[in-house]
Amino acid sequence: MDPKLHLKNESETFVQRVVSDPRWQLEDELMCQVLGFTLHGYLFGLGRIHCFMDVEEIHDVAIELLAGIGMGRKYVEGMIEAAHEEFLRENNGSWQNQLNGVGHSHALKEDLNVLAESIFTNTALIKKTRAAQAKKPFWKFWI
Repeated sequence: MDPKLHLKNESETFVQRVVSDPRWQLEDELMCQVLGFTLHGYLFGLGRIHCFMDVEEIHDVAIELLAGIGMGRKYVEGMIEAAHEEFLRENNGSWQNQLNGVGHSHALKEDLNVLAESIFTNTALIKKTRAAQAKKPFWKFWI
């Protein structure tokens, strides 16, 4: 089987599980970012380890998938580029890179239900963290 086709088929299964869930909201920018960064990690793991594909080919698949569900192409191109930069930066503990890692760790797993569920769990966790940080007065940085 053609590696690019295999990668596309596997990743379409994951993306369809996410967007068919009633909790999916295309209008939620954070949720779209969580999906984008997680998908990048998943595709990078599967594309490089299993399919031996070039980075550009992997990114093309990601862009097509995310644009195909309604995200703007230019937005997606920038997000995938940012995801890749986060992925390559050493000692990177950002939430974006952690999402890359979540996706990457599921690259060779058969059951993608846990990965699909992680989109909603991680979106809620990031929102909760941001809300807690917003409650702290900026002048009390030591709290």
